[in-house]
Amino acid sequence: MVIGLIGIWIAITEGLNIPEYKFPSPISVASEIWNLLKSGILIQNIWASLSLLLYSSAIGALLAVPLGVGIALNKYIAGFFQPLVIFFQSIAGVAWVPLAIVWFGFGNITVTFVVANAVFFIVLFNTMTGVMTISRNLIHVIKTLGGTKIHVLKEIILPGALVNILGGLRFGLAFGWRALVAAEMISSSRGLGFMTLDAAQYFKSSTVVAGIIVIGILWLFMDRLVLEPIENRTVRRWGILRKQE
Repeated sequence: MVIGLIGIWIAITEGLNIPEYKFPSPISVASEIWNLLKSGILIQNIWASLSLLLYSSAIGALLAVPLGVGIALNKYIAGFFQPLVIFFQSIAGVAWVPLAIVWFGFGNITVTFVVANAVFFIVLFNTMTGVMTISRNLIHVIKTLGGTKIHVLKEIILPGALVNILGGLRFGLAFGWRALVAAEMISSSRGLGFMTLDAAQYFKSSTVVAGIIVIGILWLFMDRLVLEPIENRTVRRWGILRKQE
């Protein structure tokens, strides 16, 4: 499939005779990626983006999980907050960039807020959903056997909601990655988003396309090689989904 796409790419650039500054050829982009790697610019920007993504996502997730558990344990509180969470989840991330700039100015604080915001509401919603789907009979059984609230939390709530929490984290990171790139384009002076937009201002299309490709490849690796295996092992561990014999 990749070879086919590259073939179509070559055919378009060669057959239509498109100027290099408008749509660069695969050879130009590959050469630019190599030059960016040799100069260290690409590695520096990758590190800037990834470190900010992890830091911001950790803030969002660490706030969302305990809050989501606390809200979902009471059905009346959950019923009140659920529409609000759905509302803010729909606008989380990039939509907050203009207001974040007003609040924090240009810089990493704005990017951190935008990414943490995107991750927070998605993880919060999934955590609430996971806790609310746990059978209350299991909780009653633990309490009947003398279990404390800590036992209920450790033995029932967290294991029962873990699959939803990890699923929310996976989707949250995906939206956080998009929000990160967009926020870097507007508010940062480093990172893949900044590198891509900065190149566009000088009509360096090969750098722009190189940045787009790197952004996509990085997320593909993070999702398929890190997040998906963790989620699958968790699903198998807690017996939610089992391989067919």
